[in-house]
Amino acid sequence: MTDINTKEDQKAKIKAREVQGMFEGPVTPLIIKLAVPMFLGMLVQLVYNFVDRLFIGRIDMADPSYVGGSGMVFPIIFLAMAVASGLAVGVSSMIARAIGENNHEVMNKTAESGLFMAGIASIVLVAGFYIFTDQMISLLGATGDYFVHAKEYMIFIIPAGVVVFLQNVFIGILQGEGRMNHVMIAMMIGTIGNLILDPIFIFMLNLGVSGAALATTIAQVVSCAYLLVFFIRGNSSIKIEFHIKNVSTSVMKQIMGIGFPQALGMIFMSMSFLIFNRVVISISPDALTSMTLVGTMEQIVLMPIFAIASALITITGQNAGRGLLDRVKQTWSSSLKIAIIAVAFFATLLFISAPFIYRLFSHVEAVQRYAVLQTRIVEYTFIFAAAGILARAVFQGLGFS
Repeated sequence: MTDINTKEDQKAKIKAREVQGMFEGPVTPLIIKLAVPMFLGMLVQLVYNFVDRLFIGRIDMADPSYVGGSGMVFPIIFLAMAVASGLAVGVSSMIARAIGENNHEVMNKTAESGLFMAGIASIVLVAGFYIFTDQMISLLGATGDYFVHAKEYMIFIIPAGVVVFLQNVFIGILQGEGRMNHVMIAMMIGTIGNLILDPIFIFMLNLGVSGAALATTIAQVVSCAYLLVFFIRGNSSIKIEFHIKNVSTSVMKQIMGIGFPQALGMIFMSMSFLIFNRVVISISPDALTSMTLVGTMEQIVLMPIFAIASALITITGQNAGRGLLDRVKQTWSSSLKIAIIAVAFFATLLFISAPFIYRLFSHVEAVQRYAVLQTRIVEYTFIFAAAGILARAVFQGLGFS
């Protein structure tokens, strides 16, 4: 009788925390409601990336190896992010559909299985990164000062990998629930922490590039701690007991089935960055530095797409779980229109402001010229990327790989 009451209490808790308008009413306001907090969280992170590059560049404005070297390790960081992102997507899709079906057992097992997978993945990848640090940086084509600064940055950013894996599972759970505001808060905590710690570690403690990486790692630990406390206090409708008995092999297979294709796609993208880095640096180190700067700034064009995609997984998953497939189709159509308008707006903004932005990062004329040229060639192409990213989000929400 107690078990029945417990299940009923959990169902009541899920019902009470159901996102208003999730299963009925117009979908456009719902998409915006879920996407805006994600976008704001990403925007704050972009501000951090902007300021971080600015601080690193200020170490020596005439030496592009600081920005270029720290930026060279991005393909390696992106590799870890790919696996973490795949976990988040798999967990989010499973949670969303389970909520639509009112299946609390699957919800709880998904959360704990995801955390178990995150723990294993973080240990394997972090150990591998430390063991093969020099080889990886050399493979990226770094030499001289670029190698030195890349290694300084990488050694202190690797520990953040453990935190990021756990953090992404927590975020996946919250996205599945549709609780984007708490995801935004976690992202803001990490970003604001970075902004505070960066100048302290880089300049006051004179740690340079290492300080920038260390600031990021500490800030992400604080962000993850916020999420951990959130779940421990029972603020989520998902119950996490941190017990091995709740880890399910079948659930882990489903998480991998949904998230692995995304992770694999991002891994191939990381490998392409690696190859591209070597080609670019063989042409000109200035071109590599400019590519690092553009990669930071063009996030403002990509953010609306990824924010809408996150909302789309949640809406698609919960409505599919409830059997409302017509509503899924309507959501897909509306989200694509919103994404195209947003991308066109931000691409135009960046196209116009590019010459002024890149002067803030480097006094090297070639770096500025390359960055402006790349920005004006590439940014509008993300309109086409929007359709592919959002279509993938629909399939992920439905539970397809």
